[in-house]
Amino acid sequence: MYELIKLRHELHKNPELSGNENKTEERLKSFLSRYKPHKLYSNIAGVGMAVVYKGKETGPTVLIRCEMDAVPITEQNDIEYKSHTHGISHACGHDGHMAIVSGLAVRFFNQPLEKGKVILLYQPAEENGTGAKASIEKLKALELVPDFAIALHNLPKYKMGSVILGKYTFTAASKGIIIKLKGRNSHAAFPELGLNPAAATVELIQHLLSLTTNYKYKSFVLVTLIHVKIGEVAFGTSPDSAVIMATLRAFYDSDMQLLSNNALKISRDIAIKHGLAIETEYTNVFPALVCDPKLTKVVEQIALDQNREIIYLEEPNRWSEDFTYFTSLCPTILFGLGSGENQPDLHSPNYDFPDDLIKDGIDILDAISRKLTSF
Repeated sequence: MYELIKLRHELHKNPELSGNENKTEERLKSFLSRYKPHKLYSNIAGVGMAVVYKGKETGPTVLIRCEMDAVPITEQNDIEYKSHTHGISHACGHDGHMAIVSGLAVRFFNQPLEKGKVILLYQPAEENGTGAKASIEKLKALELVPDFAIALHNLPKYKMGSVILGKYTFTAASKGIIIKLKGRNSHAAFPELGLNPAAATVELIQHLLSLTTNYKYKSFVLVTLIHVKIGEVAFGTSPDSAVIMATLRAFYDSDMQLLSNNALKISRDIAIKHGLAIETEYTNVFPALVCDPKLTKVVEQIALDQNREIIYLEEPNRWSEDFTYFTSLCPTILFGLGSGENQPDLHSPNYDFPDDLIKDGIDILDAISRKLTSF
């Protein structure tokens, strides 16, 4: 375990943002070269890798994904391996995920698979939502389409090594909506000669925030206002433009569709009322991640076999995951691995993936891989 902990600390010290994981890839390649995968494919979604280990006999192909990117958060931990890059840190624990998946490479080298094939996918750009789609396209081109896709995510506030499962939605759907209003400039002394979108912006914000209560949805929905801009900082002008950005969130894709439609209708109605032109677009779109029921049962049984506490979520996690795109490719599951009840929250400046969790992650993913490749 020493070398895996050392690897995690190196990755932790040198975090890189989505799409820029170049040094991360180099460190991982150097480590993996010692454990002789049957194939190592580079240029997956940019700087990602697909590392293949084959069994002695033919069988199903299992994909295990880890994320490579860090987040734009300044670390506040006082640790020897603290981030060397100001404003960037592995506050989501992806350094730990990479160490776990690299530990699988060690395990498969020392204890080869009996059947099938495992693809260890080191995926860049999870945080900005672009990595999974691009990875899938590259895997298809390489004819590396799996029969099953598996990922885990460390979850603080749960017992160390416990397994957290959804029934069966694990993470919410989300999307960003960008609304652009266009009026007409005038001198600030004569605002009546222009068409200032300020009043419409205020009205629109109020209506967007009331969308969650003014309509009927099946379950949880949320609108979070993230950015508003009206004109430029020029005190002699009455502005002609405004931009409103919000994140829409829902546990069900059907609710997300209804919430999106309502947001568009309200925006257009208010723009028309105020005589403004309007443009709308969506970004960072994630469907809800619905896990395969049969895979959920497999993970549950393995957790029982390993005497792990199993926790079923009362409701899905509010955050979203680009791993959801793998559900269109094959049966898929993302499950949580508890990282300790007293750990800081993910994406907090004090979060540090616990080294003790690396072995837990290796053990459960190894067992899942061998079970599924034996089918």
